[in-house]
Amino acid sequence: MWFDLTDAASFGPALAGVRAVMLVSRPGDEDAHLHAAPFVEAMQRQGVRRVVVLSALGAGSRPEFSLRRVERLVEESGMDWVHVRPNFFMQMLAQPPLSTEIASEDRLRLPLDDARVAYVDSGDVAAVLHRALVDPALSRVAIDVSGPEALDHHQLAASIGRLRGRPVEYLAIGEDEARDLLAARGFPPRHTERVLTFYRLIRAGVCARPDEVAARLLGRPLRRWNEVAGLHACAWMPASATR
Repeated sequence: MWFDLTDAASFGPALAGVRAVMLVSRPGDEDAHLHAAPFVEAMQRQGVRRVVVLSALGAGSRPEFSLRRVERLVEESGMDWVHVRPNFFMQMLAQPPLSTEIASEDRLRLPLDDARVAYVDSGDVAAVLHRALVDPALSRVAIDVSGPEALDHHQLAASIGRLRGRPVEYLAIGEDEARDLLAARGFPPRHTERVLTFYRLIRAGVCARPDEVAARLLGRPLRRWNEVAGLHACAWMPASATR
């Protein structure tokens, strides 16, 4: 089935017979609500009963944040809804550009001072999304999903260093240096400023609270950093070690 969020012609066929939808509306885009609006209207017309929005931690306290506007579109639609608001994924540290810097330079540079983050496993977020789609007891609620422990980036770098058998240094950089670094990595200015906004939230402690809901909802412990990091150790290895 072909579907394109930016092509209204694809909405009808994709929604035929569908009663529950997980909505991911361009999470890296400050215009996410503009792209979501026509699709939300199409879901109403097609008789969708339930929408699960993949949002972001802290969206509820940021009324002008694009993903909060997406949430409001769904809330005002008359359809049943659940918002899933995850913290930063653990897997982000195992993907470029951060993994590349660790592998090639033995360092991790972020404008986060000593702030802690309760990083969450993306698989656990997926499990919460599935539960939200199929459990009618979850209705018109927002679920924050963080990991089971809050770690600072000195701890994370040390953990990665142990896995690769070669130390990793965490360097807490300033915002101006971070802006230049993101530009050098190819981030356009608008995206750069959006990323810096998230970094400010981390420094303010918004992302430091460990999980209080998801483990109970799933009936099992969430995966801890060391368990997930061990699955991705190859991402941080120097090129010479992977040949």
